[in-house]
Amino acid sequence: MKYELKIEQSEDSDGSIDLFRLSSIAESLKRIAEGALLLRIKGLSKAKKSFNLTNALKVNLTGVQKGSTILCLESEKFEKTLPSFQTDLFRLDYQKDLHEKTPISLVVESFKEALENPEKSDLLDKPLLKDLLTFKKSFLSDREIFSITNEGSIEGFTLVKSDFKKIQITETEIPSPEAVIVSGRIEELKFSNQRVKILTQEGLVDAFLSENFIPQDITAWWGKEATVTGTMHHKPGKRFSIEIERIFDKEAGDDFFSKRPKHENLEEQIQRQLAEGKDLNPLKLIVGSWPGEETDEEFDELLKSLD
Repeated sequence: MKYELKIEQSEDSDGSIDLFRLSSIAESLKRIAEGALLLRIKGLSKAKKSFNLTNALKVNLTGVQKGSTILCLESEKFEKTLPSFQTDLFRLDYQKDLHEKTPISLVVESFKEALENPEKSDLLDKPLLKDLLTFKKSFLSDREIFSITNEGSIEGFTLVKSDFKKIQITETEIPSPEAVIVSGRIEELKFSNQRVKILTQEGLVDAFLSENFIPQDITAWWGKEATVTGTMHHKPGKRFSIEIERIFDKEAGDDFFSKRPKHENLEEQIQRQLAEGKDLNPLKLIVGSWPGEETDEEFDELLKSLD
């Protein structure tokens, strides 16, 4: 598939690009594409790779054209580059057409998900949002505009430097991964032996098997009550998925863990802190007031002050 990555009002000379900037763009595209691909296959953008993705993530630069600066890119569809054993697992809605995607199309989709409706997206997590933020380094000025087209098939995708403010707020609101214990009935998913649901007293919890967990070992637990330990990976919109690392017979007292894990978003944390009489969290300056008139530098300093 052939693509054009255009930098309008580029700080580089017309039809040229600095090699260090080109390297930065290439590295960001690769990191985003890899994270988006692993998220679709494994359920986590930073999942361990048990297979080689070198060919699948390959993107060739075939030329640089004038018209500001236009990078001509080319990459193969995943149906030609991913081993067949991986595509056998593609059963979720966002996996069904993955064989038709390319690394560049996943980059475009990830930015669109982050900018248009992140709280309802299953295709974003905290590490992938951090990877999206690395692309900000590709901008040399606030007036530059990046766009990607595929022979007219990708329409309306443009990226400006101020877009990263929204992405950064979304990433900041998502808690870091944390250890978790959950008890409930292990529900089988017909489309994959690596993904499960845990039926707790408060409803279903999405889960998937860690790389160290043998998929065949989960079959003995279908329909049974069990307690699992693992890592809770948060997503936008207070959603999450649990990476199962160990599973045990449910014992007396484990009902304490038969609840859906919860976390507070930033605005809820602010309200709780105020109710407890704590000092005002400076994040209140952001929640409900973005975007404002602050510069990128002022915005970055505001986020740093939260640490």
